[in-house]
Amino acid sequence: MAERVFLHIGAAKTGTSYLQLLLWNNRGRLRQQGVHLPLRKRRHHFDAVADLRGGIWADRGLTRTWDQLAAGVHRIEGTAVVSEELLCATPAAQVERIMETLAPVEVHVVLTARDIGRQAPASWQQIVRARGVSTYDEYLRRMREDPTSAFWTVQDPVGVHRRWGPHVGPGRFHLVTVPQRGRPASLLWERFASVIGADPARVEAPSLNQNESLGLVETELLRRFNAQLGDAFPMRSPYIDNVRRWLTTPALMGADNERIGLPAAYADWVHERSRQMVDEVRALSGEIDVVGDPDDLLADVTVASRAPGDLSEGDLLERALKAWVRQLQFLQQQEELRVEAAEADRVSEAGAAGPGPGRTARVRSLLGRARRRG
Repeated sequence: MAERVFLHIGAAKTGTSYLQLLLWNNRGRLRQQGVHLPLRKRRHHFDAVADLRGGIWADRGLTRTWDQLAAGVHRIEGTAVVSEELLCATPAAQVERIMETLAPVEVHVVLTARDIGRQAPASWQQIVRARGVSTYDEYLRRMREDPTSAFWTVQDPVGVHRRWGPHVGPGRFHLVTVPQRGRPASLLWERFASVIGADPARVEAPSLNQNESLGLVETELLRRFNAQLGDAFPMRSPYIDNVRRWLTTPALMGADNERIGLPAAYADWVHERSRQMVDEVRALSGEIDVVGDPDDLLADVTVASRAPGDLSEGDLLERALKAWVRQLQFLQQQEELRVEAAEADRVSEAGAAGPGPGRTARVRSLLGRARRRG
């Protein structure tokens, strides 16, 4: 049985993809240090938590259940780590179930947090990527006026602690702050590794951005597209399997994107609200283990030179046409890989001279990676 388990619960857009890539890519190196990832794949963690959360998250065939993940934790000797940002908004009743299924293992919660000056625009584009249709102005007004909005459910460290802290006890709720802009990305991993008891130097860091964001024009373009869908392609599986796979990822991501900033009218309020958050975190120093600097959570505001409402129809049309070209290029690449894989299979099955099993496996691997990108 594991001695302790660290539940990395997010929040989203706080370096979670970067940390998860480090964890899974270095699973063997971490195992040598007594730090284990239960089950076999990153996808298994997501599916297990989706099973726990239910609703739209569990609307497709899941590869694992929460009980299977909990059983995996119990089989481990040493330290277990579960990383899934879907845990962050878990309601109280489900938090109790988590604790019951993991008992008597010592449970720690790890929340990564970034300043709301960067989180506010990042979260809006994330919502749009999940079939959201709210305008940026509607989203910001709700964030400012409604303290119970979905944004604060996962982005307010004190509010998250209020749900999780009583179940784990003082010192076992760890708040890892995301370094301010300009600091090395590795600093986040160093802070996270210090919590789970890993040597940060004994891993191989990823070289690619694993969770790119949509830009200003792309986000507004996708928001309008979502509004046109009506009842077609509902969340979760139909939308992700079709719109995200064939449009958002290949056509709208990775372009020369214009960063989404905050309107000047919100800058002072965001600065003040972030100062309040830092003060609240400091006041709970006996309950929350802060790893990093609380001042990292002071707002880093990029004032927008223009907002989505300032975009002209010409701006959107130009970007839509460019996205269309990228989409067609992606589909062409998919077809070329499919043909190559089919030919490799044909030659292999016929036993004729040509690509051998190694070549076939390589082509299948390329095809699989291309599908995952899509």
